[in-house]
Amino acid sequence: MANLQQTWDNSYFYTGSDDPQIVATVDRLKAEIKTLADLCAPFVKPIETAEPLAKSQFEGLLAQVRAAHQQRTDTAKLLGNLRTFIASILSVNSRDAKASEWKPTLQQLGAEISQATKALDIFLLRVNDDFMAALVADPVLEELKFSLWHQRQLNDQLLGLAEEKLITGLSVNGLQGWGNLYTELSGTLQCTVDGSSVGLAKAANLLSSPDRAIRSESWHGINGAWESRAETVAAVLNAINGWRLEETRQRSHHRSLHYLDKSCHQSRIDRATLNAMMTATYQRRRLGQRALTAMGKVLEISTMEPWDLFAPPPAAGQGEGVSFDQAIDVVANAFGQFTPAMGDFVVMMAEKGWIDAQPTPHRATGAYCTSFAEPKQPRIFLTFEGSMNNVLTLAHELGHAWHNWVMADLPRYKTYYPMTLAETASIFGETLVRDALFEQASTPEQKLKIAWEEGAAAMTFLLNIPARFTFEQKLVEARKQGFVLADTLKTMMGDSWQHWYEDSLGSYDEMFWASKLHFSISGLGFYNYPYLFGYLFSLGIYAQKDHYGDGFKDLYTNLLRDTGTMTAEDLVQHHLQQDIRQAEFWQASLDIVDRAVSRLETLVG
Repeated sequence: MANLQQTWDNSYFYTGSDDPQIVATVDRLKAEIKTLADLCAPFVKPIETAEPLAKSQFEGLLAQVRAAHQQRTDTAKLLGNLRTFIASILSVNSRDAKASEWKPTLQQLGAEISQATKALDIFLLRVNDDFMAALVADPVLEELKFSLWHQRQLNDQLLGLAEEKLITGLSVNGLQGWGNLYTELSGTLQCTVDGSSVGLAKAANLLSSPDRAIRSESWHGINGAWESRAETVAAVLNAINGWRLEETRQRSHHRSLHYLDKSCHQSRIDRATLNAMMTATYQRRRLGQRALTAMGKVLEISTMEPWDLFAPPPAAGQGEGVSFDQAIDVVANAFGQFTPAMGDFVVMMAEKGWIDAQPTPHRATGAYCTSFAEPKQPRIFLTFEGSMNNVLTLAHELGHAWHNWVMADLPRYKTYYPMTLAETASIFGETLVRDALFEQASTPEQKLKIAWEEGAAAMTFLLNIPARFTFEQKLVEARKQGFVLADTLKTMMGDSWQHWYEDSLGSYDEMFWASKLHFSISGLGFYNYPYLFGYLFSLGIYAQKDHYGDGFKDLYTNLLRDTGTMTAEDLVQHHLQQDIRQAEFWQASLDIVDRAVSRLETLVG
């Protein structure tokens, strides 16, 4: 295989956090934001007067919208590149002082762009349908069609121009500041494992150790580190959720919007879809519990514990782990069996230095896919140390990256897909790899190794992800009544795990509210059920391979390309002629999980 890199090469954009070009870019952004504010100023008067537009005004206003839209696009790309660059540095080294200084500055510039364009945004959301029809008929502005239609569904939640700008400005040092605090903590906390002081990212990888004592020590070390900052994380969660609740209250002059309705709107799904999926999953929760029981049987553990949830099968502990180059080869071959272009893309990502996986001392926890805006280039971050779980995480993030890649030629506003559909491509990538490895397996031990990963997926998606959803609902409801203490958060998390895991675990992870990043993401809430959606939805799509034959590859690509311009319901109806508001869709996917769990149980014997 060609020369593969395990660290990012982002030198095309900047040389480092101390690159003088960053200062020049920030100065340019400030000038462009002023230009943008001037271009959006003409929309203040139409908002304030609220008079219907005459058709004689259309041409002039369309020209002004076009100019402001083009300027916003250019400015957003410039800021997007710099934000991605600085974020990439902090992921690898959370103690990079210069990058840490730039982060709040860039958040402030993002807020200033939003403030500068707020008059334009409100104008477009409130303007009459005749003008909207003329606007989306414009070749330059046509890309806004779906975005505006979707946003206009919440017009009754809009405040006045001054209030909207105030909320945006205050959020930089308020809402976003709390999220920044959590990110800093996760990158700097240390814990002791096997006599050594390690970062949380390293300790998290040790949860996949074949040695149960190491797993236990790692889990207790991680929880101990977060326990030492329990009150701080409790303050983070209370501040973030308190902010969201108060903002929602301020917006509820015409209609009170339930927090799940807001989340579903962001996810571009109906509440009926969410309810159908969660109800079907709870009815079949035994699938995840069965998988957990089978894994315990293989490990000869009578009662599984939270530190066993990422344990590998015994055979995985024999011999050396998978190298990064081998992992790329595994994923590239699996993706390539589906379509050669997808396999070539995986190799290209590693050759170009678009993946950062090398363990570093002050590395952020977790894994993600991001991208630069201009030129459109995906980037992947994870901490790779040779486990099968690392290989599947790599496949997951490369699935995201492929999703971005096949949309690279689309206009910017047509590439904004929701959380739910984002996780579809990533989990589809995981499924490709698991299936390919199972087909290649020639011994019972090799087959068990892959079936184990399928069982682990069933356990994670059908138990852990829903438990997060249940906890977050409890958190928001409790925050309505007042500040939620750390001890109360522990109790709520334990109750949420009990609701889903029941007696399949000997104890529950009561500190999961602190150790799991997703609860402290300031930009959006309920970043949990989209993973379950993506898991079941991708299995439902994957099951169509034989039905559509050779045409399935094009169907999948076209489906991904449409994720930025359709709701999830419309996307599935258009491409698969199915209704995801109905339980039958989700039950069919759960039947696929049932077969995978049964295969694991058979191999376990």
